Amino acid sequence: MSRLRRAVLILVPLLILAGAVVYLSLDRILKTTVESQTSDSLHLSTTLKSARLSLLGGKVNLNQLHIASPRGFSAPHMLELGGIDLSVKYGQLRKDPIHVESLVLNQPRLVIEQSNGAINFKKAMDLTPPARESSSPQRPIKLIIDELKIQEAQVVIHPGLPGMPEEIVVPVPSISMRNVGSGGGSQNGAAIKDVAMQVIAALAGSAAESGALPAQLKAILHANVGEVAAKLGAEAQKRIAAAIPGELGNKLSKVDPQALAKDPAKVFQRDVGGILGGNTIPTPTAAGRAGPKKR
Repeated sequence: MSRLRRAVLILVPLLILAGAVVYLSLDRILKTTVESQTSDSLHLSTTLKSARLSLLGGKVNLNQLHIASPRGFSAPHMLELGGIDLSVKYGQLRKDPIHVESLVLNQPRLVIEQSNGAINFKKAMDLTPPARESSSPQRPIKLIIDELKIQEAQVVIHPGLPGMPEEIVVPVPSISMRNVGSGGGSQNGAAIKDVAMQVIAALAGSAAESGALPAQLKAILHANVGEVAAKLGAEAQKRIAAAIPGELGNKLSKVDPQALAKDPAKVFQRDVGGILGGNTIPTPTAAGRAGPKKR
């Protein structure tokens, strides 16, 4: 056997092994980055089982992403995602913002929980980082997403109200959102928290239109979805409204963004209360007074 052939036979397996090591290292780096960036952006602990870059390029798969509930709520996870599929050019992963062609969320499970008059996803929207963590050395990731799809979603509601079931499970039809992070001519991208809260608001709003929910619970969800939309801004409000079927989506699309941002509770009492057959709607705080107030 010639020396050249012997060298090739030794070198090729080594190159394959080295490539596999690099490939697996990239997957680990991606997994760690997604966990840390999502945790930092939401200020909620986030875990990811695995991340995988396609060998053929252009595809990223994230498997079993779990976002914890805010403090004070019993469910271990507020949002669980069975799988996330991204279509993105690998060169984009180093850019700011990252341009994602397609983002598909498979089998998400959102747990909506009320405790002491507060709703978990509204509490998550209001979370801010502790002062000592406000200057993170890691640059926050921002995203521009051409199309975001939500498939086979389930919303599990724990009303925490007297006379209602402990748990109500609502399947949610597929949802599609476009131009996330680039609406209104902006090219700055959306923070991970903004993307997550738009998804959560769309799921919660869609679940609120289910006939399985009592009117009082619908009203509470309407008010909280409206407040989250107001905090996310006018472009996100339009996107959420377009994703929600029925009367809530229609009303949310017509509400003046400035009025909603100024006093969302008042706007939703006036504009959304009518679809519940009454002039006013109970606020989450008022509903929370149904039982003894915990201190």
